[in-house]
Amino acid sequence: MAMAFFNPEAYELLLERVRATQMKDDLEIVRDTSNDCLKYAWTVCEGENRLNTADRPDQIMIGDYDSKRHNTHENAISSVAVMNRLAGQYSITAVFTGDLKDRHQVADFCLELFAWLFQNRRKVL
Repeated sequence: MAMAFFNPEAYELLLERVRATQMKDDLEIVRDTSNDCLKYAWTVCEGENRLNTADRPDQIMIGDYDSKRHNTHENAISSVAVMNRLAGQYSITAVFTGDLKDRHQVADFCLELFAWLFQNRRKVL
């Protein structure tokens, strides 16, 4: 998967520098902001799967999904901004390379982060 808005090198460098400083608060910020992005990606996938497998999606189901998706997207947008500010504090280029005002770019970033974490997971037996 080509990365359009996620800068994995900046993300890895941010993790490396935060771990080196042993700043637990900053490590929690990276974890929490990343999790907000992952929650958004999960909410979209779970909601679409729910709608696709329902006999007849009704307005309540659609409205519930849309509300959850919107709220988690708002959280992700805020978190992406926080992550980029933290990267700047460590003199690292932006982890999110897109425009925060473009909701589609933030959504794509969340999916890219999700896919990158999955592809680069630790594989233990």
